[in-house]
Amino acid sequence: MDKVWLDQIDLALRLAPYTIVTGLTVSIIVCYFFWQESTVAYVVGLQVVILGLACVGFYACASWQRGRLNSLAVPIRLIRERIVVVAALAGVALASIPVVLFNSADADGQLLIAATCAGLIATGICIGFIPAAGIVYSGCIIAGSFIALAMTGKPFFIIIAILLAIYSFFIVATIVQISRLVSLRAIVQVDLDRQREVSGLLLNDFEQNSSDWLWETDALGRIRSPSARFAEVAQSDPGDLASSLFESLVTPKSDQRSVAATYLLSAFRERRPFHRISIPVHIGRETRWWALTGKPIHDRQQRFLGFRGIGSDVTLQHEYLAKLDHLANHDLLTGLPNRRHFEKIVADARSALLDRPGGPGFAVLCLDLDRFKQVNDTFGHAVGDHLLRKIGERLEAFVGPDLVVSRFAGDEFAIIHFASDPALNAGLAERIVQSLQTPFEFDNLYLDVGVSIGIAIANDAMTSEEVLRKADAALYRMKDDGGGSYGLYTPSMDQHKEERAVLMGELRGALDRGEFALHYQPLVSADTGEPNGFEALMRWQHPLHGDVPPSEFIVLAEETGSILALGEWSLRNACHFAATWQDRTLSVAVNISTVQIRHSNLVEIVARALSDSGLEPSRLELEITETAFLATTNEAMSVIESLRRLGVRLALDDFGTGYSSLSYLKKLPVDKIKIDQSFIVDLPDVSSDVSIVKAIVELARTLGMTTTAEGVETVAQRDCLRQIGCPEFQGYLYGKPADEEATMQMIARQSRRFEPRVVA
Repeated sequence: MDKVWLDQIDLALRLAPYTIVTGLTVSIIVCYFFWQESTVAYVVGLQVVILGLACVGFYACASWQRGRLNSLAVPIRLIRERIVVVAALAGVALASIPVVLFNSADADGQLLIAATCAGLIATGICIGFIPAAGIVYSGCIIAGSFIALAMTGKPFFIIIAILLAIYSFFIVATIVQISRLVSLRAIVQVDLDRQREVSGLLLNDFEQNSSDWLWETDALGRIRSPSARFAEVAQSDPGDLASSLFESLVTPKSDQRSVAATYLLSAFRERRPFHRISIPVHIGRETRWWALTGKPIHDRQQRFLGFRGIGSDVTLQHEYLAKLDHLANHDLLTGLPNRRHFEKIVADARSALLDRPGGPGFAVLCLDLDRFKQVNDTFGHAVGDHLLRKIGERLEAFVGPDLVVSRFAGDEFAIIHFASDPALNAGLAERIVQSLQTPFEFDNLYLDVGVSIGIAIANDAMTSEEVLRKADAALYRMKDDGGGSYGLYTPSMDQHKEERAVLMGELRGALDRGEFALHYQPLVSADTGEPNGFEALMRWQHPLHGDVPPSEFIVLAEETGSILALGEWSLRNACHFAATWQDRTLSVAVNISTVQIRHSNLVEIVARALSDSGLEPSRLELEITETAFLATTNEAMSVIESLRRLGVRLALDDFGTGYSSLSYLKKLPVDKIKIDQSFIVDLPDVSSDVSIVKAIVELARTLGMTTTAEGVETVAQRDCLRQIGCPEFQGYLYGKPADEEATMQMIARQSRRFEPRVVA
């Protein structure tokens, strides 16, 4: 019966808009022609009622058209009853037109009412697929028409009433016949579906070379007449398989049942059909996966006889899908959960926290490796990938029931710790930092990396995205503070991250706004204390933030690519300024970024800067960091060699901070080594630093290179370096970076011996 009613409702609601439009049009025409003082209240009320019913009808039709299954949330019987009620209300409203207006109307008005009523009665056929709705709709209008004709008392209208009765009988008979045809169609369709399903089962049973098999049970659930194929996949003798319970075959011996197995057993007990239910089945010592389809069978008296269906071995498909699922949710390099899987774990943890407000809670730790890029650039991606796998193994040692480790991308990892105590999470972060501080060994290489960690404790007010964002903000702050440690999220970190993002955006237009300038720091002779040259250093004077440290904006410039324009600008301006110096023995040093070497026509830019300024190539010194030298590809190395052919000098900056060994020096086309200030700051008190600096100076002298000590700030450091034999100094002891005017004044005093100023 539900199938019959469903088809009736479907057809009725598909044609109902025509009935609604007709009724709405009639009410508008009546309102227009009978807009009189005596009838205005009635026609306005009629229009309001019809318009409201039209809105209800259109909404119902549109909802049905969007998806018939959506409407099944309401029982079919209730939907049918609601359609009948709306049809009755519409019929009563339209039937009031002849009752109220016909008797008092003139001949034209009566003709109009008669014509519209005849049409309205006919439109009942559109919803006649639900006979009750069609009859009550047309019946109300018919009754209203009879009443109006009777109220006139004229013989002519009695004849019209007789004709109306004949016409009405035809309409009602048509509605009833249409309803019968729809019902028969639905019943035939149900029978066809049943026959088609049975035919499909039989065809599958007879199909050759098929991996499927037919199974059948009796009313008690015992297997009946198992086929040879069924016995083969069950690895059992057909005789032993017969009369055994099908339920015992497809359910595990333990009490732990899968969701699919539970659903299957409930379908058996409730005698419901089921389709392609995949369940694990234990055959011998292995687990196979079967996909089972079945339906209850009945005799002609509707007595339950058992189940019949088809089984398929889908083990290979299940294993393949499981592998795909693993690949989709895990990192290929480390085998750890990936970002997608981790975000789902965090979202589930957040939902559990909302469901159980008094639960243990959780925290997210975002990890970023320190100095990993140097390893990748120096030793290649193969070593970098090996290092990531080893780091993943160390992090997996922390995994437990309350902790999940994930790798996001590159050198980014994340951890969810099901504990909300800040002290516990801080202790976990401390252990992780200590674990990753131990060097990694690979092919006689000792790789020293560290890790920075940001921690965010989840609470009820946070979404899963907010927890991750706050942990990321804490990580950014730790990286900006130098890394190598951990930090708990505080609200101020969001502001710091936002300021960093704002600064990154403002950096793009800062050069055009004239916010950048070059300051120059002297490079002095160890013997005379007089300048040998100057290093050009970029300075950013932000209109709101003031002086932005180079340690902040250089990193941002490299991330955004702005370093290309900044580098070209600094090179061009430094060359022009140096060309104005009267002392032609003074050189100018300009820092070159790795990004410039890899992603710009650096040789052309340098040649053009020298040509435009008139500066002698021998007076230009390009400073490139040790990591940049070691990270150069064959193409980048050809760029460096082309720079040497221009006649410029190359300096190896920040020597000793990367992963190089001293043997690299003989392979690098450099003229100068700049010893990083980290080796200078403790001179002469730390003997190991004295030995390192001495070894660098001696090796450079042997290789025909000069040496500059960076960060010289005290007389004691100067004297120690002089004793070692370092030929050139740079540091606050001899002058801070100064603007062009102060630099020109220093050059003007070059004829007098430069007296160092001790910084307190």
